[in-house]
Amino acid sequence: MSGREVPRLVADIGATYARFALYTGLERHGDVAVLATQEYLSADELIYQARLQLSAVELAGMVLAVAGPVTPEGITMTNTPLQFLPPQLCAQFNCPVHVVNDFFALAHGVGRFQNLARLDDLTPHPGGVAAVIGPGSGLGMATVVPLQQKLHVLSGEGGHAGLSPGSHLEAELWSNLSMHMPHVSWESVLCGPGLVRLYAALCEVWGAAPGYQDARTIAQQAQDMADPVCHQTLEIFCSLLGQAASNLALTVGATGGVYIAGGIVPDMVDFVRASPLRRRFEEAGSMTDYVKRIPLAIVLDPEPGLLGAAACLDQLLALDAQV
Repeated sequence: MSGREVPRLVADIGATYARFALYTGLERHGDVAVLATQEYLSADELIYQARLQLSAVELAGMVLAVAGPVTPEGITMTNTPLQFLPPQLCAQFNCPVHVVNDFFALAHGVGRFQNLARLDDLTPHPGGVAAVIGPGSGLGMATVVPLQQKLHVLSGEGGHAGLSPGSHLEAELWSNLSMHMPHVSWESVLCGPGLVRLYAALCEVWGAAPGYQDARTIAQQAQDMADPVCHQTLEIFCSLLGQAASNLALTVGATGGVYIAGGIVPDMVDFVRASPLRRRFEEAGSMTDYVKRIPLAIVLDPEPGLLGAAACLDQLLALDAQV
């Protein structure tokens, strides 16, 4: 990066970790700063610390891809109290600031991802709508619509739609979960905290004493075949993810493929391949033949959220220049 080029700050901010990097266009410069989101009381503190770690004195602009729904004022994160309000941040950091939903940003990486673990041998329909879904600290979803030789992204909060059980066991689990929360959504089980919740519910249904309280341990015990309840929990997690991905594909007509991202699934590709996820994805009643033709892939690129956010910022700044 030459001395005359002023970088842009690109951020992928989840409820657990926030990742920041400096970009010129779509080229990243230097390392990624990873901060624990919960340790900060305000958005400006978080951004100041990231700038300090990245030695970014001057910025040409920034895009903050934040886990939460966009409002006219900005974004208040779904699972933390942090608020990201563009007018205030513009004044504080003296540069254009764009605040977008994290999966809205991530979806801009479709077509740019280089490392995909495919769950079938299908080919995306040329020019077809694509969808992105990903369990992490929450459950994100977005849709990518090709239009006039450009990709247009539609954000949404489908992770908060009501969970629909697909078996008698899942109905029992839903009943158990409903006694502990007023609304059982897909995100209630398809995220890190949700995996723990699903494990606890399965223990109750089976009359077993829960032995683990964190998602990473449950997932590892399941993959190592070390604990039968953990293994069954992760199998059900994959089944429900297949159902949620199928619902999304049917809703938006995702003949261009469904991409699974987030912080959980890329760490257990072998387990997912052997799980019921793809089979459950195809169980769509009269639309089974339709979804059987839709490819599924897991995004394995390092920092895909930053890659998508950088592409998103490039597009947003181009739009700003036209105004």
